[in-house]
Amino acid sequence: MSQAADTPTDIVPLTLDGGYGTLAAWEAVPPPGVDARGTVVLVPGFTGSKEDFAAMLPLLAAAGYRAVAYDQRGQWQSDGPDQIDGYTMDDFSGDLLKVVDQVSGQQPVHLVGHSFGGYVARVAVVARPERFRTLTLLASGPSSVSDINFPPPSLVAQAVEAGGQEFIWQQMSSALFAAGSADPARIDFLHRRILATKKANILGILQVMEVPPLADPSVLRAAGVPILVAYGDTGDLWNPEVHARFAAALGARRAVYPGVGHLPNEDRPAQVCTDLVAFWDHATAQ
Repeated sequence: MSQAADTPTDIVPLTLDGGYGTLAAWEAVPPPGVDARGTVVLVPGFTGSKEDFAAMLPLLAAAGYRAVAYDQRGQWQSDGPDQIDGYTMDDFSGDLLKVVDQVSGQQPVHLVGHSFGGYVARVAVVARPERFRTLTLLASGPSSVSDINFPPPSLVAQAVEAGGQEFIWQQMSSALFAAGSADPARIDFLHRRILATKKANILGILQVMEVPPLADPSVLRAAGVPILVAYGDTGDLWNPEVHARFAAALGARRAVYPGVGHLPNEDRPAQVCTDLVAFWDHATAQ
């Protein structure tokens, strides 16, 4: 199925330049009569894509923000190398900085990173803090090697090496059916997406996750960009107390979603957008 066929009617496909090739993106812009209030860039996580923000983009546009989400290199519809060494943190954060420069000119943006996307986001913020008005870490904890409900990345990588994308799909689909999430259209999309995502992307991200990004929270805090840590309290990869400690160490505001796991962007999009706008208003007023 084509990108256009997969795109909701209130979202426009966008092609951006990355450090390797083109990056597939979606954008939603404020409708006529709504004052423009800025730009927000949303970064998906491991095995994710721009579609993870499909419900949020129109809501953010209605609130006055140009909202842009993109597939990271090698994900779904974005170009990416076939070699693992083309998926370092410098590569991912470099792509993000290129995206920001393309969508906002000289104006800083609000940045939202989901899960691994939050890892990339925090590195980009430290590299060029002047490009960002705020940073939101959405279901994105401090580390993938400790205080996380996830197997060691090196072990997952061994299984992916042997079983490829289909191994990841078997794990994902088992979890979806166990949770009762068996919508046929969604299952079909998720299956197509993981098969289209390059194996090198998956292995490269797992390799990056073996080293916690900015292990000292004071480095990110010192960048001076206002931070929101937002997470569900039920079944996330990081327990609520881990997120709370991380937020305290960062001097960040918090937003907590009761009964939600690792996907507040999909399970509570309206509330997440409301909290984002309130956070941005507060940060702008400081």
